Amino acid sequence: MEPISWPEFAGIHPFVPPEQARGYAALIDDLETWLAEATGYDAVSLQPNAGAQGELAGLLAIRAYHDANGGTHRDVCLIPSSAHGTNAASAVMAGMKVVVVRCDDDGNVDLDHLRTTLDQHRDDVAALMITYPSTHGVYEATVADVCAAVHDAGGQVYVDGART
Repeated sequence: MEPISWPEFAGIHPFVPPEQARGYAALIDDLETWLAEATGYDAVSLQPNAGAQGELAGLLAIRAYHDANGGTHRDVCLIPSSAHGTNAASAVMAGMKVVVVRCDDDGNVDLDHLRTTLDQHRDDVAALMITYPSTHGVYEATVADVCAAVHDAGGQVYVDGART
């Protein structure tokens, strides 16, 4: 984070003409490509340095995805009870209804409760927001199962890397 806060790098004017920001665009495009390759994602989008802005942007992208694929009714955002408060606020700002998923005594997403909640909201689930590593600072062993369950229900997963 330190290099990108240097005035020589961070001081670019927000309204600079695109032709004067080609180096920035190339750097951002390269980083998005590298992150997608490293994570196995189809694509990665870099957002502002404030987490809540990234959350909102991510959820708006998820809404647009569902809208583009005939899922305009998908408006439920599942949020683990251990999540930071900005998750729920971002979901509401993105026009979603928040449904809380319980966590176990160690702070991990309760898979049984997640599956029950998905069954209750299967037709309306837009997304799950998950912090990884968790807000307790651990890498949940079941994160792949959590993501698979949400995907099986037609939802997308927003991964909040606040602890990385």
